[in-house]
Amino acid sequence: MRFLFFFSSSLFLLSFPLSANLLEDYWKAVQNTKEKFDISDHSPKRFSFRFGGEIPGVLHKESLNHEIFWFCQKYLDKYHTNFPYPRFKQDIRSHLTDLYGDPSQNFLSGKLSFSCFSGWKEGNSLLKLSFFLNENEFFPYRWDYYDSKGHLFLTEEDETKNGKKNSFTYYSSAGCPKEITKDKNDFGAMDEWWYYKNCQLVRIEYDSNENGFRERICHYENEKESYCEGVGEKEEREAILLESNQKFPEALKFYRKSLSEYKKEVSIGTARTCSLLKKIANIEYNERDFPAFTKTLDEFFSYRVCESDSLDVLIYRSYYYLYVLGDYRSARDSYLKTAEIYRKTHGEISPEISLNLAYSQFMDKDPNACLVSLEKLNSRRLTAYPRFFLFYYRGSCELSLGRYEDAYTNLKRAQILGGEKEFLPVVYYKLGRASFATNREQEGNLWINQALLIDLDLIEKMVSDPIFESFFLSPNGKSLKRKYYLNKQKKE
Repeated sequence: MRFLFFFSSSLFLLSFPLSANLLEDYWKAVQNTKEKFDISDHSPKRFSFRFGGEIPGVLHKESLNHEIFWFCQKYLDKYHTNFPYPRFKQDIRSHLTDLYGDPSQNFLSGKLSFSCFSGWKEGNSLLKLSFFLNENEFFPYRWDYYDSKGHLFLTEEDETKNGKKNSFTYYSSAGCPKEITKDKNDFGAMDEWWYYKNCQLVRIEYDSNENGFRERICHYENEKESYCEGVGEKEEREAILLESNQKFPEALKFYRKSLSEYKKEVSIGTARTCSLLKKIANIEYNERDFPAFTKTLDEFFSYRVCESDSLDVLIYRSYYYLYVLGDYRSARDSYLKTAEIYRKTHGEISPEISLNLAYSQFMDKDPNACLVSLEKLNSRRLTAYPRFFLFYYRGSCELSLGRYEDAYTNLKRAQILGGEKEFLPVVYYKLGRASFATNREQEGNLWINQALLIDLDLIEKMVSDPIFESFFLSPNGKSLKRKYYLNKQKKE
């Protein structure tokens, strides 16, 4: 298969302030969640950065962690009354140290979820309840039930994070899964059965059209799919073999035949429909058959069930709009959806998706939205390569907003990191522009000379920009301009 993309510690030990943006994202989200579930207390809905008054001026990590812990206790007390929660100092301290960890640090690392724990009590089971951030509120999506000995025996999960429990995992006494039942098509009845032996998956059975006949059975060895029986499986196996031998046009024909045979049996969209369409789209994209690729994506997104399995395809589509078509408005909308699905699926922010989203917003002439997207990224979490783009895009968006000092700071960070050589002349050019805009002409001259030394064609961008008027009045500017037009005449 080819791919088209590149790309327990104690609580309250650290005490440093969170930024105002994280304050808005997480503190307010906890307060919104309290309102959603009708839980009231005296915590401020928003922190106010001002002097005096009862509201603290800085939000520290322990404040947010404390808020999450007490939200959990009140939620459990209201909605899970059959489970005790810790009430005494010693029990609370034990919970914080052994179970809760540091939710704020998870947020700082880009993870957008936290877990609540009921209290330990002899003869009682334990509930671990996990929440994820959906836009401006946290919602429960996973319930882990432990018996009085601390053994996990049942997990209920909202896999699609749409407010419905649709996956149920039953465990053996050893803590291994023994059976999972799922409602993958979200029609209200079970349509997938996963069976385990000695902690390993051995078989999955599917009744996707819910007619009582399991039209597909897949067998597994060592957690890997061995073979499947059912409608269209013979054609799909042939397609997989051809694709592994890089016979992509022939593989595409067999994938399409497999899909056609399957749709005769199961006319509604199912997870397998989505899987086959993804494989077809992957080959069409790599074979650069973009008209067929577009039609396949349209069919994929016409099935509601595909949304829960749409992340890869959304990345295909977004990348296609941004880097193949140059349709920045469509790319922006597609990356917004991609970022939402990724966050729901993985419970954290994807740096790559956020950077591409910011770039599409910048190219769509919406620098404010670009900066909002970039604010969600923590530069300390990124390696040097994506960090370069974080500072480069941030500086570029600030530059287009006339925030020249901020732009210079971030572009200089990008220049120090280096990045790819093809970006360096543009970074130098933008540093020069920020320098001239803040009356640092000597520094600006140095940056512009470095930019034009690598790419003299940048003069085309400069001649119509009033910021560079003084540069072109200087002897050096006149000389470089003359050289550019002489070279242009020779080429013509």
